[in-house]
Amino acid sequence: MADPIATAADYADAIMTARRAKNTLFLILLLILIVQMTLFFLGRNKILNYGGAEVGVESVATSQPTSAPVVSQEWIEKLQYIVGITAYLGIVLTIVLAIVLLLIVKIMLVGRLIGVARLTSAFIWTVVLALLLFPWQAFWPNDYKFKVPGVLYTWDELVHRVKYQTGVSDDSVLFWARFVAFPAVALIILLSIQIKSRRGLQQALGEANYDSPNAPIA
Repeated sequence: MADPIATAADYADAIMTARRAKNTLFLILLLILIVQMTLFFLGRNKILNYGGAEVGVESVATSQPTSAPVVSQEWIEKLQYIVGITAYLGIVLTIVLAIVLLLIVKIMLVGRLIGVARLTSAFIWTVVLALLLFPWQAFWPNDYKFKVPGVLYTWDELVHRVKYQTGVSDDSVLFWARFVAFPAVALIILLSIQIKSRRGLQQALGEANYDSPNAPIA
C-alpha cells in the first residue's frame, strides 16, 4: 500500500509543475495581447507609419499628410514577423493553456483536492478565449461585409485597416470592436482565468483556506 504522505507529496509536485507551466503561458499570452494592441495604437495615433493608404467613409474629405515617420524596410520585416508570431502563438498557446488546466483538473479530481471548481471555471473560460482568438475572418468571403473576426490580426490587416477613417456607420462600429473592444474582452478573460486558477491551486496546495468559488477574492 502506498504511503499517503508520499502520495500527497507526489500530487503536490505534479500540481506545482503544472502551475509553473500555466503561469508561463499566461505571461506569454498577456504579452502577445499587449503587443498587438500597442502596435495598433501606435499606427492609429500616427506615431508610426506602416505604409498603406487611408480608407473609409471620410477618406476623401479628411485625408491629411501624416507626420509620422515611415518605418524602414528593415523594421517592416521585423514587425511583420512579430505580428505573425504573436498571431500564431496566441492561438497555439491558448490551446496549450487549456490542456494544462484540464490536466490540473484531472490531477485534482484523482487526488480529491479542493479548489477544483475554480480550475474547472478557468478551463471553460480558456476554451472561450481560444474561440475568441481563432482567426474566423479567414473563413469568410473577402467581399462579405459583416464577417466576425478573431481577436488577433495579421500584418496585412494592420497595414490596410489601421488608417481607416471612422464615422457614424456600421463599419466604424465593427472597426473599433475588431481592434479595441474584442482585444480588451480577451484581456479581461485572460486575467480572470489567471485569478480563478491561481486561487484554486492555492486551495489545493493548502496555501489558502477553502471558500465558495463565487466568493470575492482577496
